[in-house]
Amino acid sequence: MVLRPLKGYRSFEEVLRSGRRVTSGPLLLAAMPNDGSSDVTFVGVGVPKRVAPKAVVRNRIKRLMRVSIRACLLESSTLHAGVRVVLLWRSAPKHPSEIALADVQHYVRKGLAKLTSGAKA
Repeated sequence: MVLRPLKGYRSFEEVLRSGRRVTSGPLLLAAMPNDGSSDVTFVGVGVPKRVAPKAVVRNRIKRLMRVSIRACLLESSTLHAGVRVVLLWRSAPKHPSEIALADVQHYVRKGLAKLTSGAKA
């Protein structure tokens, strides 16, 4: 499975509007099948500025989400190749050291399990 970044405002909006959405704590996951190639999985992450005004906090959360989704998708084939996934973090701490990889990875695993099982939250 090949992982690529999802880029562009329209791509994010299309996945968020038309894709299947689930929540897992402060994380919102949306996924939909990919139009083009079937072996590439596109992943987009975001943290709104109103949630985390400091860029340091936003960048740390985005980096932790990318590491978590990569690990979760590669260790188990929960999602098939050929999907577009968007992860949005909806609440953030004041300081970047207050969030750890284990925290983010827990929510990503839980959200992916909800996406693949068919349960809505």
